[in-house]
Amino acid sequence: MSALIQRALLIGLMLSLSLTAGAAELKPFSLAGIADSEMSRVVSDVQGRLDRGGFEILGTYRPYDGAHIFAVTSDRLKSVARQSNYGGFGAVIKVAVTEVANQQGGKQIQVSYNNPEYIGLAYNMDSRLSRVKRSLGQAIGFDRDFGGDGIDEEKLPGYNYTFGLEDFYGFFDFVDHGSHAQAVRAVERGLATNNFGIGQVYKLKVPGKQQVVYGLSLQANVEKQKFLNDKYVMEVIDHQQPRRTAHLPYEIMVNGSKVIALHPHFRLAVMFPDLRMFGEHSFGKLMDLPYVYEEFFTQAVGGEWPPGGDDW
Repeated sequence: MSALIQRALLIGLMLSLSLTAGAAELKPFSLAGIADSEMSRVVSDVQGRLDRGGFEILGTYRPYDGAHIFAVTSDRLKSVARQSNYGGFGAVIKVAVTEVANQQGGKQIQVSYNNPEYIGLAYNMDSRLSRVKRSLGQAIGFDRDFGGDGIDEEKLPGYNYTFGLEDFYGFFDFVDHGSHAQAVRAVERGLATNNFGIGQVYKLKVPGKQQVVYGLSLQANVEKQKFLNDKYVMEVIDHQQPRRTAHLPYEIMVNGSKVIALHPHFRLAVMFPDLRMFGEHSFGKLMDLPYVYEEFFTQAVGGEWPPGGDDW
């Protein structure tokens, strides 16, 4: 091998290492702060700060005692969402106020939210949403990011938990209603009238696109269908501090005439990338959850189950 070729290979290796070293490790959640105060007082304060910070509150959700979630968007979020094929999934940031026990046996309040930089890359929005993160930090505070050891920003757009599982594009494709208007009507009718415990927390129409995203409340009787109960699911997976309450609510989206959702193998894993496959708190405890979501979400949005009728 000539000295010139050796030198070229060495330069290429050094450039590759420098680029790798410069990649950031991102985490799915941001902690705004921890308060020793009353839950209601912190909720009211956060709401006021979000309003003054220019964020639009689309809906609120109290999935269980000690948890209050604001679903918010902004002009910047909607603008970025418009520019990517499935941007609606990342157009809403969840801000959570969570009451937990402190080490002294009392109560403390955690305020946290989805890390916009993480969402922008993981949801293939072609943006780190850094301006959104700065705006949220200015509005309600920023202490640190959390949620595992972090994922290389260059790997986030193609993230999957392990080989063979779905990535961002491995959507559930529930039903095609033939037109966008019919799909929207069917979803809203189904969420209002189904008897599965599936409701609507918020709705956002992405400007300039035939794309509407809905946040779901899952409040089924846990003895009848535990995987359609947000409290049960979070008791399994959300066991570390700070809490990751802003994982909720789960989303579905009308995209054109179709109703789709992120697959739980991606959606849960990308928010809990450090969760083990098996054990007391693990994905193994939720092994049947994707199949339950597919079956009952399909019916709730006006689709047929089983698919294709009795021959499925």
